[in-house]
Amino acid sequence: MKKLIIAFSALALVATAAYAGYGIDWTTSFGIYSHEATDLTGSDYALLDSYSVTWQLIYAGADNTANPIDLSAPGWVSGDDEVWGTRTIPLGGGTATEDGTRWTNWLLHDGGADASSFDTTWSGTGTNVFMRIFEGTPAPGTWFYETSITNFNNAYDGLGPRDTFVLDSPSAGIKPNQQVIPEPATMSLLGLGALALIRRKRS
Repeated sequence: MKKLIIAFSALALVATAAYAGYGIDWTTSFGIYSHEATDLTGSDYALLDSYSVTWQLIYAGADNTANPIDLSAPGWVSGDDEVWGTRTIPLGGGTATEDGTRWTNWLLHDGGADASSFDTTWSGTGTNVFMRIFEGTPAPGTWFYETSITNFNNAYDGLGPRDTFVLDSPSAGIKPNQQVIPEPATMSLLGLGALALIRRKRS
């Protein structure tokens, strides 16, 4: 009996060492629509029927804020935000080349593949993350969806610390609902308006 206990203890130690990191299942549960969808109870407008997807898992940084998108910056993040994972999924659905996960045209997890990413650099409790999903490659005038910021739950599931962050609701799909940034012409107008306000204050 003593030998059996020692054997199980050794096995548990090996398993812990093999998964000395933090796992996140970043996934969906109902479906993701394109921004053109008007009826979220219907079966039309699956996101990947019209667009490829760039899907990010982002660390919100010490300020615990989802800072604005900056298309000129690596990962399109600003402030102290940091992209911890990216999935690029082709039009029609399929495999994300970055982590090998597989997705249907509704961006639902293909049951034949693991939805999780595992990384030894991720820390545990108290770390704040959120997700962004872009229709195609982010550019002026394109659309995206952003989740709220969520803390890790440093739970152990037998493979290692792991948490599940779901992009959508379990009973209703979501759709990208904001423009990444205004078109360049709009940005110019905003800049002129700010300049006019500054000059008005000085006079």
